Amino acid sequence: MIQPSLLFGAILCVISAGIYYYVGRVLSRRSAMSPDSRLAWTLFIVWWYALAAATLSSAVLSMLGALGIAGLPLFTTFTLVNILAICVALHGLMFYLLYLFTGNRRLIGPLTVFYVACYILLVYYLQASTPVDVTVARWSATLEYQNQIRGPLFLLALLLLVFPQIIGGLAYLTLYFRVETITHKYRILLVSLSIMVWFLSAF
Repeated sequence: MIQPSLLFGAILCVISAGIYYYVGRVLSRRSAMSPDSRLAWTLFIVWWYALAAATLSSAVLSMLGALGIAGLPLFTTFTLVNILAICVALHGLMFYLLYLFTGNRRLIGPLTVFYVACYILLVYYLQASTPVDVTVARWSATLEYQNQIRGPLFLLALLLLVFPQIIGGLAYLTLYFRVETITHKYRILLVSLSIMVWFLSAF
C-alpha cells in the first residue's frame, strides 16, 4: 500500500535537491581570482552538490518507504550514502568559512582528516547501534536499532556534525564589522545567521 504523505515528502526532497544542485551549477560558473580562493570556492560548490546528494538520498528512502520497499540492507546502504554525502558537504562548507576568516589554504589537510574521522565515527555509531528493521511512519522511513546508543558517543557524534559549523558561522559573522559596503554586510549577516540557525535546529 502506498503511503501518500511519505510520497509527498519524497517529492519535496527531490525539489529541494534540485534547487541545491541548481545553486551549485550557478556558482560553478563564477571564477575566483587566485588559486587559493579558487580552492575555497570549489569546495563551497561541493557543499551545494553534496547537500543535493544527501537530500536526494533522503528522498530515495522516503520513496522506498512510500512504496512499501523496506528492505534492511537497502535502507542501511542508502543511510551510509547519506552520511558520506553529509560529511563531504560539511567539509566543503567548513573549509570555505575557515578560508574566508583566515585566508589559510593549509587548513585543508587537518580539516580533511577531521571529517574522515567523523565519517568513520558515524559509521561505527550506526553499526554499533545494530540496525534490525525499518520503521515506516506517516512522514518518515528510518532504520530501527536494537541498541539505540545514547550518552557520550551520541553527544559526540551530534557535536561533530553541528558544532564546527556553528563556530564557523560565528567567525564569519565577525567579518561584518570589517567590511564597509552595505552589500557585503548584508551577505555576511544573511549567510552567517542562516548557517547558525540551520545547524542549531539539530539540537
